[in-house]
Amino acid sequence: MTLHTASLFQTAPAGESVMMHFTAPVRGGDVLDLWLRPAKGSQRSRLLVELGDIRREIEGGASDDFQRQTCRLEQSGEARLSYDPATTELSLAYVYTPASVMEEGIRLLFTTERNHNEGRRFPLHLQPPFGWMNDPNGLFERDGVTHAFFQHYPHGKRWNTMHWGHAVSRNLVDWVHLPIFLDPPAHMLADDRKVGGAFSGSIQPQADGSVSVFFTDRDDDRAPRMEWQMGASSRDLLTASPAEPLLTDAPPIEAFGRDLRDPYVFRGPDGLWKMLLGGADAKGGLVLLYESEHAEGMADWRFVGAIHAEPSSPSLPVECPCMVPLTGEGEGLFVLIFGLIGYRDGPTRRRNLSFALTGRFDGRSFEPIARQELDFIADAYAFQGFVHGEHGPMGLAWAANWTDFFKDRDFPSAMAFPRRLVWQGGALLTPPVETVAELRGPLLTESPAALAEGVALPAGLGEILIELAEPGAPFQLELDHPTHRLALIGDGASLELLFEPPGARVVPRYATPVSNLSRLRVFVDVGLVEIYADDGRRCGTKRIDSDEPVRAVRLASGTAASARVFALRPARALPHLETQMSAERAGEE
Repeated sequence: MTLHTASLFQTAPAGESVMMHFTAPVRGGDVLDLWLRPAKGSQRSRLLVELGDIRREIEGGASDDFQRQTCRLEQSGEARLSYDPATTELSLAYVYTPASVMEEGIRLLFTTERNHNEGRRFPLHLQPPFGWMNDPNGLFERDGVTHAFFQHYPHGKRWNTMHWGHAVSRNLVDWVHLPIFLDPPAHMLADDRKVGGAFSGSIQPQADGSVSVFFTDRDDDRAPRMEWQMGASSRDLLTASPAEPLLTDAPPIEAFGRDLRDPYVFRGPDGLWKMLLGGADAKGGLVLLYESEHAEGMADWRFVGAIHAEPSSPSLPVECPCMVPLTGEGEGLFVLIFGLIGYRDGPTRRRNLSFALTGRFDGRSFEPIARQELDFIADAYAFQGFVHGEHGPMGLAWAANWTDFFKDRDFPSAMAFPRRLVWQGGALLTPPVETVAELRGPLLTESPAALAEGVALPAGLGEILIELAEPGAPFQLELDHPTHRLALIGDGASLELLFEPPGARVVPRYATPVSNLSRLRVFVDVGLVEIYADDGRRCGTKRIDSDEPVRAVRLASGTAASARVFALRPARALPHLETQMSAERAGEE
């Protein structure tokens, strides 16, 4: 990506208020997105764009949150943007060229200290260049390009009114960031007391080149149902049509709860559109099935029934259900994946677990034949699956857990590596996609003896591959971190991540039963570790709340038949503002 940095300065003529200015090179036909709101005590926000002899004033109305204002720039040159901070707050500005944005992404012009991503964490993984991220949404692949949308709040690194972010990739590891795709309704942004926004959903490509967009519109003040299922369409994958309600009523289920969310739409084996939704009744979580014969799925949805019940006491709702057909040995089978928000596992104290059920689906009912946890550590949540043209059935998960989130603290996060869905030997394996090998740099060692002594990880980024001398042999792999104790331990009967952060907070036990463990593959990022045992038969993802990298890795006990450690390169860089901090200091003088 070509980086376009902005210069920012202020002027204070005698008798006038301080004006903030920044300049940036632009191209004719560029689209400029700005997020404005009135400063405290003001009713309107205003920003002036000057480009050559063109002067355009952009005005925003009364609002408690930042709202998007968009203009097209008709000529190339140095654009100058000015605003009065006494009346106007600016949170975010970027520009993009529609004809080339899929290859080069947005060019970031302005962020604030509150929402800017400095890039200290997660250099290997998909993360937003600004603001908050959670659930992956709308995953699909077309013409070799994978589109990943995600839950997003652009103006701070804490959960707030939900938007949809958007990124694309040709290899599933290097991502290009595109314009924000979905905004919440203006009335929700205008009133800071309102909670909700454009919640999770899915996207289905259509034969005419457009896509159908499905999402939950949530307004906690709306009665009788706070969550509606919405439909929209897009041709350019940059903007969406106005959304229309598809479902506004609860299903005809006795004692159905207040949650009905996260529409996952796909073609069923009978050729009809199917929609899965998560919810709950008085007995526990439910995966609900609707279907439609409408050509694009934009109308005529009818309730079929609950295809899965997850008993719990107290009743807990299902979130983010998805269903994907398997291939290979799994031909004819489907995997149903969902999260159970609020779940507490008593013996281990883990929370908010995700489950994968493999079984048979005839379009109206689901018969499970196998069940497993998706991630034994549970920092891989809201997994959304889809069928990729090259990699087959696969999906993406948010690499975090709600139990670690506090409303009054910043919470930077990322997506876990994309995982394949493979049915093999009567079990579901979820190994990373093969293209993660494109991140490999120099081979640091292929000597088990060297790994036993310890191998330093340049910049804290590494991939460790170990084959044990005997299946099920005990071992301990230590990750040297300056503030956290991290060790992966196998005792022949279980695989456990020993995780001891600083402080006195009670930490869950992250362990899974496993026998005859033979192979380990561990990816180390700054702030994140991913573990794949026996080609993805057991997987674990752990977010580390630290900007400090892992310094080295060591096989402290056990014997390896083979061991390799690779240095890893960062994924494609975020669109940073290199002059951001110095520019802000200049504005304070």
